[in-house]
Parts: sequence; structure tokens; C-alpha cells
Amino acid sequence: MSVASLVFLIVGVLLVGCGIAGSAAGADATGLMAALSQNHNLYLALGIFVLVVVAYRVVYNRSTTRQRHVLSSTVRYVILIAVGILMVYPLLWMVGATFKDNVEIFTSIGLIPSKPTLEGYRTAMNNYGGDINIWSAMLNTYKYVLPRVVFTVISSTITAYGFGRFNFRGKKLLFAVLLSTLFLPQVVLNIPQYLMYTKFGWVDSPYYLSLIVPSLFAQETYFVYMLIQFMRGIPRDLDEAAKIDGCNIMQTLALVLVPMLWPAMVSAALFQFMWSSNDFMGPLLYVKTPSNYPATLFVRLSMDGDSGFNWTRVLAISLISIIPSLVVFFLAQSQFMDGITAGAVKG
Repeated sequence: MSVASLVFLIVGVLLVGCGIAGSAAGADATGLMAALSQNHNLYLALGIFVLVVVAYRVVYNRSTTRQRHVLSSTVRYVILIAVGILMVYPLLWMVGATFKDNVEIFTSIGLIPSKPTLEGYRTAMNNYGGDINIWSAMLNTYKYVLPRVVFTVISSTITAYGFGRFNFRGKKLLFAVLLSTLFLPQVVLNIPQYLMYTKFGWVDSPYYLSLIVPSLFAQETYFVYMLIQFMRGIPRDLDEAAKIDGCNIMQTLALVLVPMLWPAMVSAALFQFMWSSNDFMGPLLYVKTPSNYPATLFVRLSMDGDSGFNWTRVLAISLISIIPSLVVFFLAQSQFMDGITAGAVKG
């Protein structure tokens, strides 16, 4: 055993000893034992981690090449599985919490409820604010989310095509201005946009004009930039070949570039779908009629601050409202990952 491994072994043993001593310390302990008692779980976890690392290094150094490969792969997958469980645990807990009552929600972190109940889902179907329930709120949500996604992808693709394939006067300046909008917080635009949309008569429009119309003008700079970067990996020879075959500018875009841009366009659509579905500030500013509220406002509306929050109902409504986003994401997961990774590699 090397000197470093021996030092870490001693440190691990000391930490484990501190953890055990702290857990055995009584409530009336003073001084050092009181400090150990308060942090004994931390010391115990650190000690076990150090000992596991030392044991891994010792076994690894004494193994053959094949055994080392198997050992490193096993450790890698164990870490990935542990991190995956840690990341997905809040969502799984949320699903289980929809079957718990308020008391159990705040007293247990387990996934399986001790006394399952459907009260949260029954109360989730109640009307709030008049003639609106969770189903009408979700329908209202996708009345503007779907057009917004379609218009955003189309306008961003056309804008990226202009910047990525053509040279014109002032292109660099306009592109710099476009990128500068990435650093402009949305909160700065809320007041002038609200005043402008009020003059246009778009506020509280039953057609959600204030939420849909801006997407016609490629307002999401991030998607434009992502598509431009993706387009730079597509050879210009394809454009020239399409021109020789008689394609005009728009035919080249629709028939040649769009099929190759499809993974990036799917990524942009998924991002916009999730962002728009989770948007709270936009509907809060521009939707005034309760019957037109989307799901994000309905979740807030279902929180009764006077009689106390029924968290079972709130969690049930939240779970129902995010199910479409989860389904859409998993259906388009492969193309989503292709669009994210391919734009980072220059062809």
C-alpha cells in the first residue's frame, strides 16, 4: 500500500470513529462530544466514502487489465445510477405525494404512501374562479402553446437562413444586435411590451394575441443562434447543387436545408413547448379573464390562502399539468439529443 493510501485509510478510520462516537454521545454531552453529536452523520458518511475510495484504489492496483476494465465500468455505472436516482427522486416523490394527505406529505419522504387516498385528484377536478377547471385550463394552455411553437420554429429557421447563408450590408452589425438581445432580461421588456400590447388591444384577447404574435418575428434569439450554428455544419455545395437543379431560395431552404436542420428544429420546438407551457409571467400579465386562464395560473388559483393550502390537490394538479410535456419530451428524446449535440460539432 502506498503512503497516500495509508494516509487516507487513517483519515477514513478517524472519520468513521468520530461518527460512531458522535452517534453514541448523549444529549447532555458537552464540548467536543457535543460537536461530534451534532455532525456525526456527516463524519460517518465522509469516513465511509474515504474508506471505499481507498479500497477501490488498492483493489484496482492489484488487478489485471481486464479486471480493471470491469471494475472501472462497474463503479462508473453505480455512480451514474446513483446520480440518476437522486435526480429523478423529486419527481417520483411528487407522484407518490399526490396519494398522501397533508400531514404525511410533511412528515415522510418515502415514495409509497402509508394510507393512499384519491382525495387530491377528486378535488383537482373542482372549479376555481368560476367556469374553469384543470381540463379547460390545459386546453387554454395549448391554444397558444402549439401556435407559438410552430411560429417560433418557422420564423427562427427563416431568420437563421438569412444570417447563415447570405451576405448583405450591415449583416455583422445586425447579427451583433441580435446576439445582444440574449443579455437583455425579460423583466426589462415587460412594461413597454404591456403598454404596446394594450394600445394594440391584445391584452386579454381570447385568441392570446399578445402571446402568439411575437413568435412570428423570431423573438427567441437563442433558437436563431442555435440554428445558425447548426447550419454552418451543412456544406454550401448542397445549396449550389439545388440552384443548378432549378430551386429558388425558398425551395432550397424547404427541400434541402430543412431536412438536415430537422433535429435542431425539433430541439427548438421542444424547448419552446416546455418554456411556454411553464410560463407564468406572460399569462399573468396578458390574460385577465378567469375562463381563459392556462394551467400555470390555474395551479396558483387552486391555492387557497385563507383556509390553508391543500398540498395534495396542488400536487395532483401540477402532475396532471406536466404530463403532456413529459410525454412530448420522451417521444422526441432521440431527435432532441441529436439537435443538442450536432450543433456543437462543425462539419
